[in-house]
Amino acid sequence: MNSYKRLWRGWMRRYLGAVLLALLGIVVSAAASAGYAKIIQLIIAAFEVKSVSVIWWGPLLVLALTTSKGMGTWLYQWSSGGALARAEADLQGDMYAKLVNADLDRLQTEAPAGLASRFTADIQLVRLSVAQIFQGISSVLILVFTVFAMLTIDAITTATLVALFALAVLPVNRLGTRAHLLSRDTQKQVAQLTGDVAEALDGIRMARTYQLEQHLQSGARGVFGRLRELKLGLISAESRIAPMMETFSGLAIAGLLVIVGWRLNAGATSLANFMALMTGFGVISQPARHLGKTFALARQGEAALERIFALLDLEQLIADRPGATTIGRAKGGLEFKNVGFRYPAGQGALDDLNLNIAPGQKVAFVGRSGAGKSTVFNLLPRLFDVTEGAILLDGLDLRDHTLASLRQNIAMVSQDSVLLSGSIGANIGFGKQGATPDEIIAAARAAAADGFISRLPDGYDTVVGPGASAFSGGERQRLSIARAILRDAPILLLDEPTSALDAESEAAIKAALDGLSKGRTTLVIAHRLATILDAECIVVMDRGRVVETGKHADLLAEGGLYAELYRLQFSEGA
Repeated sequence: MNSYKRLWRGWMRRYLGAVLLALLGIVVSAAASAGYAKIIQLIIAAFEVKSVSVIWWGPLLVLALTTSKGMGTWLYQWSSGGALARAEADLQGDMYAKLVNADLDRLQTEAPAGLASRFTADIQLVRLSVAQIFQGISSVLILVFTVFAMLTIDAITTATLVALFALAVLPVNRLGTRAHLLSRDTQKQVAQLTGDVAEALDGIRMARTYQLEQHLQSGARGVFGRLRELKLGLISAESRIAPMMETFSGLAIAGLLVIVGWRLNAGATSLANFMALMTGFGVISQPARHLGKTFALARQGEAALERIFALLDLEQLIADRPGATTIGRAKGGLEFKNVGFRYPAGQGALDDLNLNIAPGQKVAFVGRSGAGKSTVFNLLPRLFDVTEGAILLDGLDLRDHTLASLRQNIAMVSQDSVLLSGSIGANIGFGKQGATPDEIIAAARAAAADGFISRLPDGYDTVVGPGASAFSGGERQRLSIARAILRDAPILLLDEPTSALDAESEAAIKAALDGLSKGRTTLVIAHRLATILDAECIVVMDRGRVVETGKHADLLAEGGLYAELYRLQFSEGA
């Protein structure tokens, strides 16, 4: 139950007032339920002695009890539901904050859709289990109060009933433990299924082109099969709880009839007591059955909480060092000193990289795929940290600056132009906090994006849909470039910024970027070498190392790797 303790300390306790109101409602409802047995005893006893007054006070007592129970039930459901809804929203907010701030290597161990399932399937199971726990508390109090009332009526018979019900605890506990394990595995399979479906939809064009539908269906059927078996096991465990409780209820009724019959015959009890005990047993039978369901569902909720807390407990290594300084606008000087980097899985990406980049210099990185160019870009904004050596910004280690102030000095345009939900204007405005509409429009014009935006019915207020499917690759790229232009950062990271543009747009964007890069340190990853011929320095990388540096003409004259790559691109078209 440690998971539930943590849930209480971290989230539910914030709404202690609502929880206490819920508990008050539960107590009132339970006390009213227990009162039925005592009232029946009094009413039947009054009928036995032919008391006329019972005709008016009996119905009044029943009405008072039913009203009290109804008000208590309403208070408990309203208060507990409100507290749970607020705590759930807080928990989701904390999960999301952890997710968007987590280190990339931690996130890459699970598919995005699988992580997203923590916010839906797991949270839903937690909500159901906590609501059932409140119901379980209500059931326990009804049992306790009603058994106490029954003890005042006939202690021997009541004690026998309690002993019979106690026999059900051990098997129900075993079934609940099995349900916990099965539920945990089921939630993992649900996460995998969600990831598989998202992956299939994301690559549906490729899958259909290569006729991979059968392959996808075969893989999905395997996941469906494992999920089916887990669910059948869970259903089997849960379905045995109710019959078990029914069996013990039957034993209790049989025992009640035998014992009361024997005691009636011996004159040790009365008909009024018998009717009161039967009423009390009727009151506790349903809560007793609910306890089995509560235990099983609580164990399932515990499994869901374990998955949620696994996300919340992700260790964040990319963080501000103690004493990290906040920098203003950097000059943009960069130095790589014996930089080495290995990804968490163990594969090496950079080895003994040494490089000096002066403020305002335009440097292009070229090389075969896997040479380490993208890794350099990942290290500069500290998406990863170097495993050896250091990267200096204006003479200070990147890790000595706060993350926020470091990244404020960097703008990036990547091949994957990411647009988030919101308007086009808001997506451009992400480049600069508090940007004015005029600034957003000016950035869009500089990126040659204002034309197609203005032709949209809602212009800059046009809402970006899922996946930005309404925009072409070139349009998304221009919006991404506009965002970088608006940021006006001293360091620009350009990963093939014109790769998705036609020739006319490419020329316009290149002119805009050339103007923007003046006075700024600009790093460019280039596969199309024609786009970086004017770079002040070209860094040629191979297998994580710098093998050549220099200007275009000098590198061609050397006849090394750069010259080879250049000939491969241009010799056939020359």
